[in-house]
Amino acid sequence: MKKTDSREDPAGIQAKPRITVIIRYKWKMKNKTYLDSLLRLKADETEKELLNDYPRETVLPLVNKLRNMIESVRCPGKGKTLAIFISPFAEKVYYFSPSHLEDYKLPDTVETTDE
Repeated sequence: MKKTDSREDPAGIQAKPRITVIIRYKWKMKNKTYLDSLLRLKADETEKELLNDYPRETVLPLVNKLRNMIESVRCPGKGKTLAIFISPFAEKVYYFSPSHLEDYKLPDTVETTDE
């Protein structure tokens, strides 16, 4: 009997790789050249990492989606974190600020560093 249900098996969906790239805001990200080179570096790192666990024919379409999206990614506004999500079925870019931290004050005894 032929399956007429077009939905995929949930176990099969879980076995497919997905890419998530999250980059905290840095003032240098206002420069499109810097942002593009940073994203290309992340794409290279992601490709190497995924190839350790998944076959090449599964990884390359995802990494190619990421590489194609790099040109369309805008420089985030001041303080905005950049997040890119890619799956075999969809891709999305988000720009967000950590608003839940705006009212949070660090204790005086905690040291912070900027990267």
